[in-house]
Amino acid sequence: MGTVVLTCALGFLYFQAQPTTAGTDPVSANSGQEIADLEKQFGDDASGKDGTANSSTNASGDSAKVANEPKLVGKEALNESDRLLAETQARLEKVASYTATFVKQERVGEDLSDLQVIQMRLTHQPMKVFMKWEGGKDAGQRVLYSEGENDGEMLVRMLKGFEARLGVISLSPTGALAMKHSRYPVTKVGLLELTKIVREHIQSDLKFESGITAKMLEHQQLDGRDCLCLSTEYSKPDVAPDLKKEYRKTLVFIDSQTKLLACVRCYGWPEKITGSNPDKLDQTTLLELYAYKNIDFDAQVKLDDFTKAKLQ
Repeated sequence: MGTVVLTCALGFLYFQAQPTTAGTDPVSANSGQEIADLEKQFGDDASGKDGTANSSTNASGDSAKVANEPKLVGKEALNESDRLLAETQARLEKVASYTATFVKQERVGEDLSDLQVIQMRLTHQPMKVFMKWEGGKDAGQRVLYSEGENDGEMLVRMLKGFEARLGVISLSPTGALAMKHSRYPVTKVGLLELTKIVREHIQSDLKFESGITAKMLEHQQLDGRDCLCLSTEYSKPDVAPDLKKEYRKTLVFIDSQTKLLACVRCYGWPEKITGSNPDKLDQTTLLELYAYKNIDFDAQVKLDDFTKAKLQ
């Protein structure tokens, strides 16, 4: 259920500095350390044996009890998660725009990408998104998509490799070149789309009477936030909710305070992934990781943030 581009497919980032106009802010000088910190916060190294985040300690000091005793199980866990996310979706549909830090890691084919950290500015109705990559091999890369403009294509500015010589290029959001390094198109980016996809997967899970194990855990600590975690495992590919039937397990983290999605992690079947290790199953079978932080619904997002000039 974690697909999400989010987008699930996809969404993006701000760091500790005050937001500046999209396209003008430089790559952070400390981006390497920031990415390392994010790997600790959102990657599987921050997880417990079952892949959930390290739990907080309850009032009696019994952290194991908090971590291991689910609040809800089975369809009760799925229904409660869907109820919470339905409320979140309704709230997000009323949001005009926001900025955020989007963190993602995806397996495309046999290759698992490095953790990517992206600055994002997004508006709804019409959907417009500007993204800028921070740190790593794609540092400085920028992508612009404006619904109903540029003949429906996304505009891309690469700063490294042969593509950098081409300047701003236009690509179909669902074309082979655009999807070469991503599991989802840019049209599926953002918190709202991710929430919709997770709900679709939960609703698919609810249709099965067997083959799915779901539990909701409280007080999971992620990125310094207290979260609910919906952990769902599938007994066989046929019951997995994603179209390609790749999911073996999904983890959905919901911020306990804001009720926004904080992170989604999806894992595949070891027999289908080269280099999988049964002793480090989750760490070696990751398919998708999408996380959002530094979400600012009050940020000043302007139409000028979505012009071709921001890609130069």
